[in-house]
This record gives sequence, structure tokens and C-alpha cells, in this order.
Amino acid sequence: MGEMFCFQCQQTAHNTGCEGRAGVCGKKSDTANFQDELTGALIGLARAVRKTQPTEKTDELVLKGLFTTITNVNFYNDTICELIDEVNSIREKLCPEAENYDVQKIWNDNEDIRSLKSLILFGMRGMAAYAYHSLALGYKDSQVNEFFMRDYAQLQKKVIWKNFWHLY
Repeated sequence: MGEMFCFQCQQTAHNTGCEGRAGVCGKKSDTANFQDELTGALIGLARAVRKTQPTEKTDELVLKGLFTTITNVNFYNDTICELIDEVNSIREKLCPEAENYDVQKIWNDNEDIRSLKSLILFGMRGMAAYAYHSLALGYKDSQVNEFFMRDYAQLQKKVIWKNFWHLY
């Protein structure tokens, strides 16, 4: 893996984002890149689920993946890579033509689009923390899971502001 770009937490270097071999928080570049790959795989899974039907497994996997990519939750590359493989395996079974998304497109996009997409992505990750903990306690909500699937799938679109009007 190459260098990283991460601006997910309040510790970002110079308030612009961490680049290079490691972030201010201690996250290494390979870990940041694996988290981006997991995010892209989850967007691919959300695309597949939108063409089929979500299951308890897909809902749980999206929550787990979102939670895993929150800053300082999981810096274990092996665990992240296993999750990527699991997400890809399920996506392939559901809808082989649903491709994963290259999250670098978000980080390299127009500043306004990047800001909106990252706000939505980081907000979804924060919400997923609560939903994932609720799931561990035996509580789940199909509307919350549908929100994650619908809006994850929207992150790959170019004209994003028209797709998120329902949030307001």
C-alpha cells in the first residue's frame, strides 16, 4: 500500500488531513488504505443489496464494517482484510455485477463534493457505532439499516446533493 490520506478525526495534521506513512493518531498508511478498501467494498455491497434484498447478515456486516472504520476502533490489518473478504464474498453471491467503489474518488473530488460526501460518510460511521452496539444488545431497526444501505449506495454518485435531500 502507498501513502495515506485521512481526515476523519480531530487530530488531523494541520487541520487538513494526515498524509504520509502514519497519521497523528498512530494509524499507519496501510491501515488507512485497508479501511478505505473496506468502505469501497461496503458501498459495493450496498449496491448489490439495492438490487436484491437485505438480509440479517448483510445488515450486520454493514454495521460492523462502518464501526470498524471509525477512527481508533480497529487498526488490525488482518481483521480489516478478513472483513473485506467477507463483504466481497457476500456481494459476489448477491449481485456479481455490483462493483466495489474506489474511495479515492471521494478524497480527490471537488472540495465541496468531498466535504459533503465525507460529512455523510463520517456521520454514518458515528450512527453505526450506536446501531452496532444496539445490535450486540439484541436490538435492531430495519429503517436504520435501510438508511445505511440506501445512503452508502449514494456515495458513489457524482450528483450527490440531489440524492440526499431526504436528510433535511
